[in-house]
Formats: sequence, structure tokens, C-alpha cells
Amino acid sequence: MKLAVQQIEDELGGPIDAELLAETLRELFDEADPKGGVLGSLNQLLTMASRAAALTPLDGEDPESAACAIEEATACICDSAGLCLHLATSTLHPQGERA
Repeated sequence: MKLAVQQIEDELGGPIDAELLAETLRELFDEADPKGGVLGSLNQLLTMASRAAALTPLDGEDPESAACAIEEATACICDSAGLCLHLATSTLHPQGERA
């Protein structure tokens, strides 16, 4: 995964076509398929981590507090980050919006 991120960083290192940038951002989050992008995969992973945290015995601590914090992070990813990326891609290449 780090190699893929590095490759994308290299591609974004200079001026880039707006349509290509929009498509790159849609790989992270696509309003038409929120579960299909990188953020959707991260959301799924964090959901599973939250479930695991809730079942993890902790010495003197409530595992639900850790699970709740992970759930909040998960919500932020798709709600806040997803909306911002959708707005950016719509601005960069509105014709590329998928139905």
C-alpha cells in the first residue's frame, strides 16, 4: 500500500490535468460508490477494529470507550472527508460525475 501511495504522490508532484486529478480523487472517495474507494475500505477496516476493540479486555478500562473513539473516526472519514473530496472532484471535473 505504501508503494501505491508513493506512486500517487509522485504523479501529483507537479501540474496535473484537472480531469486526471478528479479521477485520482474519486479513487479515494466516489459519491456514486462510497464503499468502493480507499476511504470506503478504510471505513470497513475501522468498523472491524471498533468491533474488536469492544471485545478486547482491558485492565481497569472500558473497551467501549476505545470502540466509540474508533467509530467516531470512521464517521469523520466518510462524512467530512468524503464530502470535501466530492466537492473537490465536482469542481475539478463536473462532467466526470458518475450517475
